[in-house]
Amino acid sequence: MKTTEVNDSIIGKRCKSIFTGLMVTGTIEEIKITEYTAEVKVRFDNPHRWGNHTYKSDWSSARLHDEFGSLHHLEIIDDKYQTIVVEFNKEIAEIDRMFAQNYSIWGVVNLKEWIDNYESSRFTQFSRDTAIITSEYNMENIIEWLEKQDYIKDYQHITK
Repeated sequence: MKTTEVNDSIIGKRCKSIFTGLMVTGTIEEIKITEYTAEVKVRFDNPHRWGNHTYKSDWSSARLHDEFGSLHHLEIIDDKYQTIVVEFNKEIAEIDRMFAQNYSIWGVVNLKEWIDNYESSRFTQFSRDTAIITSEYNMENIIEWLEKQDYIKDYQHITK
């Protein structure tokens, strides 16, 4: 990706980026554009270990004047996906407890696992009560189910 392509419209998109020399997948969570650099924060689909540390996200960046940096490895992979930002009416940890307590009914231990089990769908939490959900063709079903469970306080489509 070029520094000129970094803008608010890429937030919530699925991507591939480089982390410790490996190509990893995730969701773009935030951008920063300074006087000298363009930066993109990627929340990984799965945490990655490097040394004694576990990383859930990382920044890809490049200098504006010559494009040097890890940003040129970042690639959007979900142009067909729909993306929503969901604000839940409870903390996600509280919703997760409902799944864990009723595992025999749900067959999963948390909301992320439930959403991720929808084919081509991903759930990325970024605060206590807010998450980004991406899906190629199941978004209507996911929204309908969340509303039926009375979990949604508010949601906003980022892409359709």
